[in-house]
Amino acid sequence: MINLIIFGPPGAGKGTQAQIIAKKYKLTHLSSGDILRQELKNGELGKKIKKYQDAGQLVPDSIIIAMMEKAATNKIKGRGFIFDGYPRNIRQAKSLDKFFKSHKISLGQVLNLRLSEVVAIRRIILRGKTSGRSDDNLKTIKSRYKVYRTQTAPLLEYYRAQKKITNIDGQLPIMEAFAKIETVIAKIAK
Repeated sequence: MINLIIFGPPGAGKGTQAQIIAKKYKLTHLSSGDILRQELKNGELGKKIKKYQDAGQLVPDSIIIAMMEKAATNKIKGRGFIFDGYPRNIRQAKSLDKFFKSHKISLGQVLNLRLSEVVAIRRIILRGKTSGRSDDNLKTIKSRYKVYRTQTAPLLEYYRAQKKITNIDGQLPIMEAFAKIETVIAKIAK
């Protein structure tokens, strides 16, 4: 079983790489954003999530953790996971560690897509022109980047202490970055 986490700033290509990895290695892609949207549509946690969002508040860790653990538990018999957008803070990371331990599985590696803020902003604005995503505007991007810096930096140290971080150049073309990721996965799949 291969279990991975993909990190990186907004615009680094996390979702794209996670989809490629999931397809190639037959892993379950657990995107916190996708799962959150699914829960909002028809999940049992949807009403609670909507209440926080309607009030302009962040969804509490307890709900995010419950949502992600439920999604992972439903796919525990698979070949492994690629977590995308989760964990976002130390509390969530520690909860994920407990989840792995309770299911007698382990984290293989954290793939950290590195990308400068300038390049990330350029990419997201370009993506916004073609994707129609309402959150791909300069004000929102800067806000998302600030959250990334304040929440993800401690996570990188948390996983670096566990010797689980591999940095990948997020400026590389998609398939070149994926080739680097494949070498990492080959090492942990032995």
